[in-house]
Amino acid sequence: MLVRNNGPGMMRLLFTGLVIILSACSYHDNHDHPELRSGSDFFNHHCTECHGEDGTGLLVKQTPANILTKRNREGIVKYVTTNVNPQREMPVFSAMPYTEASAIANYLLKLQQVYEATPNEKKKLRALMIEP
Repeated sequence: MLVRNNGPGMMRLLFTGLVIILSACSYHDNHDHPELRSGSDFFNHHCTECHGEDGTGLLVKQTPANILTKRNREGIVKYVTTNVNPQREMPVFSAMPYTEASAIANYLLKLQQVYEATPNEKKKLRALMIEP
C-alpha cells in the first residue's frame, strides 16, 4: 500500500499509530530471559502485574484471581498460550515456550494449594473469579 506524504501532520499521525500498536504489544510476550528459571520467576515476570504475587487478583485493576481456576496443568498451559476465548481480556502468550507455560501452571497450582489451606479468616479477599 502506498501512502502519500501529506507533510508533518501525516507523519505525526503515522508515528502515533505505530506507538499505539507497539504499546499494545508490550505485555511481556518476550521469552528471551535466561535469568528466569523457576515457575515462580516466570509467574512474577508475566503474571503478578495483573494477578498479584499470590494469584488472588488485583481489585484495583479488576483482575481475577487466577488461583481460583478449575483448570488442570495442561488446561492452564493451553489457556495461557492459545486464544481459547476471544472475549477474554487477558493477552495470549503465543510465543511462550511449553516448558515456561508449564512451569507457570505448576507454580499457580502450588499457590492454589496454599490458598485453599489458608483458614478463611486469614484469606486475602479475592478480586474476581476467573472463568473456569
